[in-house]
Amino acid sequence: MLNLRSVGLLVFVFGFLSASAQKNIQQKIDELLASYVSKDAPGLSVKVINKNQSVYSKGFGLSHLDYNIKNSDSTVFSLASIAKQFTASAIWALVQDSKISLEDDIRKYLPEFPKYKDTIRIKHLLNHTSGIRNYHTLMYLSGFDYDAKYYDNHTVLELAIKQKNLNHLVGEKVSYSNTNYNLLAIIIERISGQNLNAYLKLKILNPLNMNSTFVRVEHGKPIKNKAVGYKKNQYGYRFNTNNQLSYGAGSMGSSVNDMAIWMQMLNGQILNFKSLAEFLKTTETLISGNKANYARGLMVDNYKGYETLNHSGFGFGGRSQLITVPEKEIGIIVLTNAQEIDAPRIAYQILDVLMKEVDTIKNESRKEMSFQLQNLDKFIGEYKEINSDMTMKIFVENDTLKSVGSMGRTAAALVQYDQKKFHRTQSQNVKYDFTSSASHDMVISFGGTPFYFKRATFIDAKTVEVSDYEGNFYSEELNVTYHFFEEDNKLKLSFVGHEDINLHPVQLHEFGNNDRTLYHFVKDANNEVTGMLLSCDGTVKDIVFKKEKDR
Repeated sequence: MLNLRSVGLLVFVFGFLSASAQKNIQQKIDELLASYVSKDAPGLSVKVINKNQSVYSKGFGLSHLDYNIKNSDSTVFSLASIAKQFTASAIWALVQDSKISLEDDIRKYLPEFPKYKDTIRIKHLLNHTSGIRNYHTLMYLSGFDYDAKYYDNHTVLELAIKQKNLNHLVGEKVSYSNTNYNLLAIIIERISGQNLNAYLKLKILNPLNMNSTFVRVEHGKPIKNKAVGYKKNQYGYRFNTNNQLSYGAGSMGSSVNDMAIWMQMLNGQILNFKSLAEFLKTTETLISGNKANYARGLMVDNYKGYETLNHSGFGFGGRSQLITVPEKEIGIIVLTNAQEIDAPRIAYQILDVLMKEVDTIKNESRKEMSFQLQNLDKFIGEYKEINSDMTMKIFVENDTLKSVGSMGRTAAALVQYDQKKFHRTQSQNVKYDFTSSASHDMVISFGGTPFYFKRATFIDAKTVEVSDYEGNFYSEELNVTYHFFEEDNKLKLSFVGHEDINLHPVQLHEFGNNDRTLYHFVKDANNEVTGMLLSCDGTVKDIVFKKEKDR
């Protein structure tokens, strides 16, 4: 039996601290968390572990607004995308039993899947280098009504099969796509003959005594201590009424108590599952020869001199964040049932509270400062996210490099930590890499998740003849028609479920919607528009739309 007791005495992760320092840490975490919630609103639960002990374990706010039930460390929350590491662990179990190989072509288990130029292997699904388009984005672009329509993993598979192209070469780069993990769930079930929940309980969850953790593979089953997820709007809070049953990339529930066991496993502290911990944090080599930051359901990053394993999650009614520091055998898990509570920010703030009690200079010096301070002017410019209309301006102010995005309100100050590499002064987990390649000029990473940018030359809206781009455009891959029309000298878009979307010029023949969607119109030799290539979220590239002839 694993002993993860909540204890009053705080033994700090970097050594033993005085009683006053221990109390100071607890008070700071209390103050930090209390500022995010109120007693009569949805909230969160947090757990911090050190080696074999729980050193902080509390719930804040309400798990159910109808009955005023309070959150606690046994409350079951949605894990959102943290679920991916559990799906990856099921693949580990199949590998252990010699039922699958990471080098297997996925069409061995999904024969109905398209045969692309490059072979997509199991390992490419695990680390998001397959190039397969993200199904959430595809459904949004097709006008899918999440509130009224049912969907499951079969829906995801059918949508993926319709896609004629990939976002990039297989193994070229990490391009985060939930579809990868839904496909893994289908593969696991086809091989094991069990649903993902049953197989995980047999191979992983029951042996680890994670009795409150599950995959939602059916509706109507009571879940003890389950929090309701809420989203706040101008009228108050509302809960999710969607009845989808897609899983593998998400749709798991757990408590912070159970996740403390999982974090111990990730830190290599559970003997029977040490090989699983190594499996999950193993990174693959990309085509370029560089190592991917995304491993197998986990992001591998460096924070203030220490290697971290981390993953966040976001969904209707909640956010989540897991961080472990294997070298120090610590872990932080934050689970919320309010979509507006920033779980990643809280988790890193807690980590900072812990680190402030030791010599931070010593932590920073763990890596030799082998770079020279660079001329900041070489990084100045306008950038646009690849496969998106999101822009980023890099500029210098008061001898400090700063960035501000089209979706941000204030500029973030940057500090150099390596050659051509910077991190935000206030958030060291957000990093900017200006090492350019043929495909990109800048990569911004949030705890390991990369967003790719290229330098851009934006067009003056006054020079654009909006009427050139009017008309109806149809996509076979999405089975949807987009209607572009001019109104008040501006281009607008309507399609099923979406009316009068305002568009703005980006680069030549490109328009955006200020929500990471890019519409690139294609012209023929006669300068006539014949089609449109649709990209979105940085994870979907060049969906083909053909212009319909005027009737």
